[in-house]
Amino acid sequence: MRRCLPVLMLAAALAIVGPESAPAQTPAQDTQNPGAAPRVTFTDAQRHTIYQSVSRTQKNHAAPTGFRVSIGATLPPGVDLAPMPDTLVTLMPEAKPFAVAMVEKQVVLVEPESRRVAVVITANE
Repeated sequence: MRRCLPVLMLAAALAIVGPESAPAQTPAQDTQNPGAAPRVTFTDAQRHTIYQSVSRTQKNHAAPTGFRVSIGATLPPGVDLAPMPDTLVTLMPEAKPFAVAMVEKQVVLVEPESRRVAVVITANE
């Protein structure tokens, strides 16, 4: 029951938001730059939910020397990736193809095979 409470709180938060909780866009590849990470857009409520969930479960990594978190950057091998949590995939199926990590207190959604950063979410969002 204790593990179910955060999931229920996340679901309730998304339900309360109403029309703003429209589903995020499905990931799209950049046709001009096929090596780029998929682009996906999440609402503010979805970004907040992702941050809250991932920041509670993932280790916060220090940024490796010379690495700066940004969309399109390749995450170095020293940063551990975790699968997208099932609760988030249930609420936002478009998040399923991504793995997650936390670097310098920023949640990053990463394309697992290329390790390219697709989304960066900070605590202030």
